[in-house]
Amino acid sequence: MKIFFDIDGVIIDGWHARPERRKPWDVAIERDIGVNREAFRRALFVPPRTGTESMMHKCTRGVGDVKEILRGILPTLGYCGSVDTFMEYWFMKDSNVNQDVLKIVKRLGQCETVTLYLATSQEHFRAAYLWNVLGLKAFFTDIFYSARLGVSKDDPKFFTKINSQLEIAPLERPLFFDDRAKVVTAARATGWDAHIFDTVADLSRNPRLTAVLDD
Repeated sequence: MKIFFDIDGVIIDGWHARPERRKPWDVAIERDIGVNREAFRRALFVPPRTGTESMMHKCTRGVGDVKEILRGILPTLGYCGSVDTFMEYWFMKDSNVNQDVLKIVKRLGQCETVTLYLATSQEHFRAAYLWNVLGLKAFFTDIFYSARLGVSKDDPKFFTKINSQLEIAPLERPLFFDDRAKVVTAARATGWDAHIFDTVADLSRNPRLTAVLDD
């Protein structure tokens, strides 16, 4: 069985589709490195005008380079350090692993019939950090992310590309957990057995997952 997990909101306990569940990484960004939190959010994560996409969204689609964008943005916000230092701060702060979820991942990794993957919305640099530096590669076979596939994760094409690359049969129904309803809908449209993740209880209650663990 192929089982896929989202990262942010599932593996990483930080951003979540439900605002009340979010644990922002940037709450101390002005105190720590002198960057105004709201100004940074507007510059990178907010579309410049109606009908356009944010700079960060371009990066997660693989058509923008977040490092180059930060080189232009950060000096306007009063930041005088290196872009690499800023990105290291960002990625480190935004790496709070949900240990309860990871415990289940580790148990699943011991099951011979299971192959574990990540399916996530990321740009290239953070995806590499999560995989190599944070060490998620120790628990998963591969990471499929939006910039790598060149399409947003809430687009069914994201999942059809994975189906093609892994030669997933129509009746295989990969199991998938994500915190965003729109993403779950897109995955289901391509034959995946996708479920909303809110808390770790959503994993322990899933019959297909528990059947594997109990086997």
